[in-house]
Amino acid sequence: MNEAKNSGWIGYALDRALGRVGVGGLGDRVLLLGRESGSLSTLFAYACAEAGARLAVLDVDGSVSAAVHGYFRYFDYRSMLYEAFHLEGDDAKHGQLVASAYAAALDLTSEEEAILSAALQKLSEQNDLATPSALYDVVGAIEGFRGFYVDKLKGRVGALRHLDTTRVDGFGELMRGGCLVSFASAPYALASELAAGLYVAKVLHLLDSSSDRPDALLITGAHRLFRNLSRFQHAGRLMVHLLEAQLPLVLSSPVPALLNDSVMESMPVRVYSSEAWNARKTWRQAAALAHSYVACDDRSGNATAFVPRFIRPRPSSGGTALRRPTARASPELTRTILEEISRFDAANRQSIISYLSPQFLAADVGAEVDRLHSEGHLVMEPKQDGSGPKVLAYTVTESGRRLLSELSQ
Repeated sequence: MNEAKNSGWIGYALDRALGRVGVGGLGDRVLLLGRESGSLSTLFAYACAEAGARLAVLDVDGSVSAAVHGYFRYFDYRSMLYEAFHLEGDDAKHGQLVASAYAAALDLTSEEEAILSAALQKLSEQNDLATPSALYDVVGAIEGFRGFYVDKLKGRVGALRHLDTTRVDGFGELMRGGCLVSFASAPYALASELAAGLYVAKVLHLLDSSSDRPDALLITGAHRLFRNLSRFQHAGRLMVHLLEAQLPLVLSSPVPALLNDSVMESMPVRVYSSEAWNARKTWRQAAALAHSYVACDDRSGNATAFVPRFIRPRPSSGGTALRRPTARASPELTRTILEEISRFDAANRQSIISYLSPQFLAADVGAEVDRLHSEGHLVMEPKQDGSGPKVLAYTVTESGRRLLSELSQ
């Protein structure tokens, strides 16, 4: 952000006529705080795009996505989650960062994080995916870890076993900058927090190996990733690596009281909305006007009050739907589905997804089952005889058996 052009500005300074407050010169560690932080995050993203800076945005709380369509390439969080789950077999660091992302989302202790780290190491040796369902099955098989901690941990991870994803876009898009990933469509808060943590872990991993990198990273809803805990239960490895990364960083939070104290102390530039500034317990500070902001710089001790500028909307500001994959599933997945349905008499869609989710992504299994059904390779038939209720389940048709025979050769 220090390299941002002078044209990237966010408001008019109140202490000098026609003075501008810009994104350039703020430094590489900036916090946006207060109830209006979402509006300021949107303005900050707009100013960076206007200045030509290749900003990458992880919109955890969904406060930015609606207003900057047309200025950023838009992605739903599921579109890159497949790659975020993928563990590199020759890189233990990524597995540790993924374990820290799980620990941050699930509020795990250091002991539980260590169990997860060992389980992820085993998955990485198999070059497998760190999905909650795969992790659930591996946690109980780690040598040296038994009893209460493992059972408790499996229960916590089990709450996320059906976290959905699609295999559409790769992280190369994010690392080139100029794009926004929205987590607003996550079905529940825990899903968005874990997914965002996995995105951060993957970005940190790629910073060491990728030639592409964004000019800056903006994360909204930062208090949901880096919470201010009453007890120090885990090491916060993901937060430490993010703050140490050689990448300009902007974090936004509407509730500063919930943000981790270490983050607050490590970010020298903080921009407060008026109510957050006036609520600070600091003597001899001038009150901020309503709907204004104050940029406080600990490096110089200066505080600059400003009012935000207007964002020019683009005609294409409507929502962008998630792009669905067009490629068919792998032959291995198709063959496995047909084999398992042939083996069981009462296989339905949900049972097949649950049974195969440790090996394949749930979204891929469901999509392939639907395709096989629509193309006539599977049919739904009642499977229970007698006077009891009829249970509809899949049966492999003659065309399905021919397809299975071809795939087995």
